[in-house]
Amino acid sequence: MARGTTERQVESAVVFGMHPTRGYPVTWHITPVPVGLRRRVEYLVEQADGLIEDDEAWRYAVKTVELVTAEEARELLEAARR
Repeated sequence: MARGTTERQVESAVVFGMHPTRGYPVTWHITPVPVGLRRRVEYLVEQADGLIEDDEAWRYAVKTVELVTAEEARELLEAARR
């Protein structure tokens, strides 16, 4: 990283958006990985189909799980905004 620049870190986030290829609502939970467990991976991303706002419903939803870098987490947030 260049001197004088800072990297903005994504904190925990719940993101609602549309599935990128199928077009139906999707909910993502993005959570930082604890520092001691990091290597190249910095975030845990859980994805479930549907608009899930209730914590209990989220707990029982079928999810896909992925580990991503900070850059990939930012890209997901930007894509969900579109």
